[in-house]
Amino acid sequence: MNHLHILSGPPGAGKTTLLKALAADFVCVAEHARRVIATQRAAGAAFIGDAAPEVFIAEMLALACADHAEHAGHDGTVVFDRGLPDLLAFADHFGVGDAEIRGGVVQTRYHPTIFWLPSWRAIYETDADRQLDYEGAARFGERIRAGYVSAGYHFLEVPIGPVAARAEFVRENL
Repeated sequence: MNHLHILSGPPGAGKTTLLKALAADFVCVAEHARRVIATQRAAGAAFIGDAAPEVFIAEMLALACADHAEHAGHDGTVVFDRGLPDLLAFADHFGVGDAEIRGGVVQTRYHPTIFWLPSWRAIYETDADRQLDYEGAARFGERIRAGYVSAGYHFLEVPIGPVAARAEFVRENL
């Protein structure tokens, strides 16, 4: 699956903004966690992450697998805001089992090199979906990185800087 690329990193590192900048050139897939949360809000439900982490993770897993299946046959480059291995960090964070995620990670592969966006305090903001403070987000990023390492992926760090420069870095390395 060398045409399926992932942008990953801790919350608030600029992945979504970078994905938007790449959307003119590539098929881009939005982050599954925010999409699950938006669906829950639209249905009038409270955020399910803390209240029912198993449900939250199961919904993200289903969406991540569906996204991968939808784009696996695509002829061109596809860029994902997070991939299935990110869910290992969610399972670790919430203290729930990850056997189903690990099974999916083995069967659902992406390009072996992940575009890694490091923690960046200057742009970090909390919002309705992102409740962790900067330090908590950085620690969560370490969990994400560990999940990718355990799944056999490698990293290419995207330099901190203006969005246009970051987008150009990704384009040059695709």
